[in-house]
Amino acid sequence: MGSKIWQRYLLAQFFKVFFLFLAGFFLLYSVLDYSTHMQDFIKDKRIQIADLCLYYGYQFIKRADLLLPLALLVAVIKVLTTLNTSRELIALQAAGLRIKTIFRPFFLVAWVCSLFVLISEEWILPQSLNYLDKFRETHFRHSFKGKRKDPFFVLHLKDNSKLVYKEYLSDKEIFFDVFWIRSFDDIWRIKELRADPKNPIGKYVDHLTRNNDGFFEKKESFETCRIPTLKWQTNLPRKGIIPIENRKISQLYRLLFINDATTKYQAGEIATHFYYKIAIPWVSFLALIGISPYCIRYTRTSSGLILYATGVFSLIAFFMLIDACAILGENQKIYPLAAIALPFVLSLLCCGWKYAKLK
Repeated sequence: MGSKIWQRYLLAQFFKVFFLFLAGFFLLYSVLDYSTHMQDFIKDKRIQIADLCLYYGYQFIKRADLLLPLALLVAVIKVLTTLNTSRELIALQAAGLRIKTIFRPFFLVAWVCSLFVLISEEWILPQSLNYLDKFRETHFRHSFKGKRKDPFFVLHLKDNSKLVYKEYLSDKEIFFDVFWIRSFDDIWRIKELRADPKNPIGKYVDHLTRNNDGFFEKKESFETCRIPTLKWQTNLPRKGIIPIENRKISQLYRLLFINDATTKYQAGEIATHFYYKIAIPWVSFLALIGISPYCIRYTRTSSGLILYATGVFSLIAFFMLIDACAILGENQKIYPLAAIALPFVLSLLCCGWKYAKLK
């Protein structure tokens, strides 16, 4: 690829639009994001230029699954419509090149974009998401994201029990307002719990069990109590719980197919994100297959503006659809694999047939 003059010409025209759109769109996003958090950036003297560069670099990695297909879509429309209106496309066909052969440079770029997103999902994105979460928690105080607090947090322990807590102070390493849900009939209520898995000590502890009438009653109560049966991963409290969407593909695979301690509730969420992370890198191919046949039609009524609007709207609608299906998959309303595959199947049925007819 790139050994022939026409291939180098197409790639050169493509990359001009591709990188211009990518840089312009992300620059606009960065300016808007900076203006939103300007007060935090100015007042927090700990934030250096290198921290800002790393923050926005990770923001690009986080948005790459959308930005790359969107930039590819716009660049393909621009190059193909220009070739069509200037009759260069006819010249290439007259030279003996098939339409699908002319599309090969674009498929090469789509392959590179998909490979980048796939590599990012495994090695770069989990680190970037964890960094962004920590950055917001540490530095954002005046913005909406800095002020927002979740009502409670849940840790899923190895013995399939759950640790639900209101607040965790990392400097004191203490959980506050804790409910340790061992089972449907056994709950421990703890006001303060020391975040030490080897020696968990609780203050103001109540042990609640379900009686024969189906109601919870206080079985025992302690002012201070060591709870030896409460176990969790050694590094989990200090690092904080890593959300499922922040995990690597390989970690999700082990949790889903190898780890026997994964509960049925967790399996639906893990499977959904596992299939999502495998499928989402290939959206670039879907965008190329969907829009390219409409860019080479010979008609006097074709409008570039309509092509841009339709292509961008369709791509955004696809992401909204797959996000909605992912929510259904997480809540086990739809089988996770079917939830993630459904948007791709519908998209290919709607636009793939037209590409298949090309020669």
